[in-house]
Amino acid sequence: MNHTEKFTAFVLVIATIVSAFLYGVWEDKVTLYAPLLMLVYLAVAAWVASGVWRQSGREENAERKPFSSFIFHLSSFQTPPGGVCLLLFWLYSAAMIPFSVLPYEAKISTLRFGCYLLTYWVSANILSRFSYRKAVWTTLFVALVLVALYSLVQHKVAPQCLLWTERYTDGWEKGRLGGTYICPNHIAHLFQMWIPLCLVFLFLPQFGWFWRICFAYALPLFILLIYKTQSRAGLLGAVAAVGVTSLFLVLRKSRRAFMIALLVVPLLCVGVVGSLWVGSAVFRDRMEPAVKVVSLCLAGDLEAAASIDFRPMTWLDTLTMIKARPVFGFGPGNYSLTYEDYRTRFTGLRIGTVHAHNEYLELIAEYGLMGAVLVLWALISISVQMIRFIRTSPRPYHALPAAALLGALAGTAVHGFFDFELRIFPNAMMLALLAGCAVAPLVQTGRLKTENGGQKPEEGRQRAEGGGEVENG
Repeated sequence: MNHTEKFTAFVLVIATIVSAFLYGVWEDKVTLYAPLLMLVYLAVAAWVASGVWRQSGREENAERKPFSSFIFHLSSFQTPPGGVCLLLFWLYSAAMIPFSVLPYEAKISTLRFGCYLLTYWVSANILSRFSYRKAVWTTLFVALVLVALYSLVQHKVAPQCLLWTERYTDGWEKGRLGGTYICPNHIAHLFQMWIPLCLVFLFLPQFGWFWRICFAYALPLFILLIYKTQSRAGLLGAVAAVGVTSLFLVLRKSRRAFMIALLVVPLLCVGVVGSLWVGSAVFRDRMEPAVKVVSLCLAGDLEAAASIDFRPMTWLDTLTMIKARPVFGFGPGNYSLTYEDYRTRFTGLRIGTVHAHNEYLELIAEYGLMGAVLVLWALISISVQMIRFIRTSPRPYHALPAAALLGALAGTAVHGFFDFELRIFPNAMMLALLAGCAVAPLVQTGRLKTENGGQKPEEGRQRAEGGGEVENG
């Protein structure tokens, strides 16, 4: 890893950490994410320019023109799993800008997704060694533990405050932990993504005893924090994340055991949720309204359901909105601008619906079925390649983070049914960076196969998989 690659990786990590620390104060306002967006784009541009300069400066490429060097350098990048689909989605988002209700919001949304996409692509390409990924993981982990400890202290001492400002909402009178975020559900998702990683890192001796003890300490800490946020989606997502991670850990050992685990693990997850219902008054108080809403909706009493929770009415209005433009949608970031024209069932006074509180419905409303197909295609591609990699990788310190990534994606999928956590800058950046780290060994293996014409020598295999550097430390 050269100096430019180190700088780029450093910027990606810093942007994720800074946004997680300060998101609750500035939220999604330009004062927070605009400078971070620019910083990430500039760092990636510097990395690309550095690679082009090195290519054009080599003796065998001395006659190559700058544009040819640029194309040659880009061709050396390896596409991460799902990368082509995500790139097509980004291009589709950019093409939608002139046809959006408000093109400005579409531009901002496209720039933000481009930031996440570049984070995924770049980290997957430059974090080739385990030592690089370990540095990224541990740095993010330390920052997250600091956020967690601050959140516990702040929740106990001054829950009405957030860093140096007073919260502008009264939603914490019921004792919900918000930490460095305004919304408890979103910080719950931040901790939720790390639970599968902390779990699998316990089984990797490459981290050493110190870090494994830290991960063991963080597991109950993060679970406690999710519990104190009282986030129903966070708790259900955490259970799903651990369950899916466990399934793929079993799959790595034995296909026969995996088939048995397919029956056992879901039952255990249901048992965990049932135990929380019986043993936790907080969880029961939070879940009872949701259960009542479902029963009322099934009975057809939508007005009574709306008096308890706004989500079902919002979802039905969003479905009406989708029917108006099902194929291409209303444009990136344009949900809040167009929803009011279709708000007929949900009539809550002085309640502005900025998001659908359902990632799937909001995705289709903004990007249409075309965008939804591209995202689904990307998720299927990532899942298939990661499952194959978990089964075939000879090195556990490559396969286990891949299992944790699938667990984090499963937990995010469950959480996203009730929320919009991927619209939150630090959460999306964290997921993109963790995904890039998890797929980096697969990307590096593909690069060496390409360079050797499909034949990967043993020396190349060691370089791709961390080699003796990992074994010695």
